[in-house]
Amino acid sequence: MTTRLVVGAVSAEANRLATELVHHLVLDGRGRSSTHAGWRPHSHQQPARAPSKTSLLGFTRMLASAAEQSGRSHLGLDMACAQEGQGCGIFSNLFLYAPTVGDALQALTRYFPVGQTGTTTSLTQALGTARFSYDIHDPAVGERLHDAAYTLGKIYRSLRRSAGESLVLDQVTLAAEQPHFMEPYRRFFSAPVAFGAQSTSLCFSSSLLGLPIASADVQRYAQSCSRLERLMPTPNETDLLEDALRSWLAHAAPQGQATLEQAAADFGVTPRTMQRRLKDKGISFQTLLAQVRMETARQLLAESQLPVTQIAHQLGFSETSAFTRAFRTYTRLSPRAFRQASFAPT
Repeated sequence: MTTRLVVGAVSAEANRLATELVHHLVLDGRGRSSTHAGWRPHSHQQPARAPSKTSLLGFTRMLASAAEQSGRSHLGLDMACAQEGQGCGIFSNLFLYAPTVGDALQALTRYFPVGQTGTTTSLTQALGTARFSYDIHDPAVGERLHDAAYTLGKIYRSLRRSAGESLVLDQVTLAAEQPHFMEPYRRFFSAPVAFGAQSTSLCFSSSLLGLPIASADVQRYAQSCSRLERLMPTPNETDLLEDALRSWLAHAAPQGQATLEQAAADFGVTPRTMQRRLKDKGISFQTLLAQVRMETARQLLAESQLPVTQIAHQLGFSETSAFTRAFRTYTRLSPRAFRQASFAPT
């Protein structure tokens, strides 16, 4: 039996929209980022270009890091609120032109891979209750709260546009750790919210599925479905293993957990399978680890006052001298000289 890596991907359009929302929310009144070292939008390396498709792991880590660094503990909900009036992004036309609310949700379930893979959505009914579920199957993704809140929040907003006051949720469940303050989630969804659930879902009366949408347009709905059908990813589409592994390493390296064995465990495969997949793509785990270590070191030296010895230890170097040699090889500057140059007036 062949072990398969599941690396979820977020489409370029979905990534662009979310990144712009995060960037807007973490700006303070003076037009500067209110974050400190730790968060960068996906477009940081190439600011003139729109963000490209990224790994689901990188996306969820971006949201979690932005929430932590900006102090927005409910960032996912904040993003859903900021998107009010914009519908469900690339799927907004489904909720405008579908004949019924049920048709819109069924279409969303079918075409969800256009915006995101490594996940599944489903619409089920039992005992008069309908449940729209969203689940992540990428085993490396651990920080799910903000992604889950943002995703369900978008869908809830779209349902409100379609159903109006007829939409009353019975319950919201989130397969994420319970936050310190739950009231914002109850207030946002106007319903009981359960954390630590097996599934992330919206629950409501099945009767809502047959509700006609006032703005329904059969021709435009068909055109929207046809467009999404053309955008559906193929099974052979290149995955984003390198992007996902870089995101994983950036999180694991400072904690001293950046080993091939730990990476394989978090990605749900054996070390041998991980090595084979990396080799097939011409990627070396050790080379990626070295690059991520040095990129992290550059950021910490430029944007923090941590001593060089602490940075070396944080990145898993047993000796500061070994870190200095590696950093000099990577940048042609010593850590101290790099820090001085970073803080020098321009």
